[in-house]
Amino acid sequence: MKFGSDVSYQMVKVFQAAIETFVKSRPREWAQLNGFRATRVEMELNYIEYVIVATHREMWQNIGPILQSKADLASYSLEVSKKLNLRYHNPPKPVHLSLTKKKRAYLIEDGSYGPSEIQKVAALFGSADSVEMI
Repeated sequence: MKFGSDVSYQMVKVFQAAIETFVKSRPREWAQLNGFRATRVEMELNYIEYVIVATHREMWQNIGPILQSKADLASYSLEVSKKLNLRYHNPPKPVHLSLTKKKRAYLIEDGSYGPSEIQKVAALFGSADSVEMI
């Protein structure tokens, strides 16, 4: 689950309590809720990622009910996050518009600039003019 970094800790605790209640209300499916942890903090992208860890009662040989219970838990957690307004919105990505073509080059040991490795390979095949560098 990804929550925006502006979400308060109290709201995260309310979300965690709702997930615990969901798991405890289904003792024939879930043995226990092992954890609800923050696994990744990305301040540049403005989110904190959490993981829900739960133990199912079924053995892995009987995968069908496990996957169904997992889907139910994921759907419930999505609904709770919507009700609590804990949605994460990606920050807008910058768009770079350029009217001129730029060719990349690398610095040679003597201080001059030469063609890039891609341009050298393209020149071997006779298509050096068609290679555009970003």
